[in-house]
Amino acid sequence: MQKAELTTRAVAGFIDLLLVIGMSRLPDVMGFLAVTGYILVRDGLFDAQSVGKKVVGLRVALTDDPGKAGSFRESIIRNVPLAVAYLLFLVPYAGWLLGPLALGVEFLTAMGDERGMRIGDLLARTFTVQADAAVPVTEAAASEVPEAGARRNAASP
Repeated sequence: MQKAELTTRAVAGFIDLLLVIGMSRLPDVMGFLAVTGYILVRDGLFDAQSVGKKVVGLRVALTDDPGKAGSFRESIIRNVPLAVAYLLFLVPYAGWLLGPLALGVEFLTAMGDERGMRIGDLLARTFTVQADAAVPVTEAAASEVPEAGARRNAASP
């Protein structure tokens, strides 16, 4: 699987941020619950794609089985650090220092990892890939291909 570039992921994140800002304008508790809920489950939507990932053509894959898309469970686990950063932003005064600090740690972790995995990805065992990336051929499927060709050749006169 081809890992997603950080710039493409940043564009997807910005689109999601715009959606979060819009939802935060909802009244009181409804806005808080909508934003927190979206942050947590966003990568379980649309076949492991948040709205931003859907627009730019990315999806979340499992590290154990890259051909399999992540579920709501993995989405919640991988996005807990982002939800914590959102909650830190709500702390008066100190939140404007702690929130960006938490997001910075996530960003630096993704930059330092060869697969671009951030802390949430490491916890959920997921990573972000191109949505149109071909599913890798498994060893079982690769071993069947020559056998099928050999059977065809043996059957032809």
